[in-house]
Amino acid sequence: MNRRLASTALFLLLAVTAAMALPLAPQSARPGIDGTIRAGEYADVVTLNGIEFGAALSDTGILSLAIRAPTSGWVAIGLGTGIMDGSWILMAYEANGKPEFSEQKGISHFHRPITDTRLIARAVKTAGGSTTLEFQVRLSDFEKNGRLPVILAYGRHADFRSYHEAHAQTVLTF
Repeated sequence: MNRRLASTALFLLLAVTAAMALPLAPQSARPGIDGTIRAGEYADVVTLNGIEFGAALSDTGILSLAIRAPTSGWVAIGLGTGIMDGSWILMAYEANGKPEFSEQKGISHFHRPITDTRLIARAVKTAGGSTTLEFQVRLSDFEKNGRLPVILAYGRHADFRSYHEAHAQTVLTF
């Protein structure tokens, strides 16, 4: 590979990596956790691979996260590693008006339920062909060196076993 092509490839890689990082500053108000993403509720809302993702950090260290995906099945947010392996994952769906949640630990390309909870608040709703999950956790439980890798995914079925339809990743910086 010639030097110019290598430089261009490195520049593009760094640009894409920088575009994936979302800086997050503390704010005094916390989003209401009701299974909807309202305008102005989250400091940052981005769309990654067709998945809406919102994040807000309170000045008391509470991290509020939201995902909305075009499905009536499950949605999930994983925190900690940027890949499934080793991430703490919250999966949720609503079926027949009943919300279902499962905290999971990523193990290789799979995940399994865990019993210790990290959640402060949570809500999930399905409406208009989309499922929205909102929840709150303590930032200190997940952040390392001013960074928090995040994975997002959704599936077509209202269960915790089916394979994802789409996924995305980003990094929150503080």
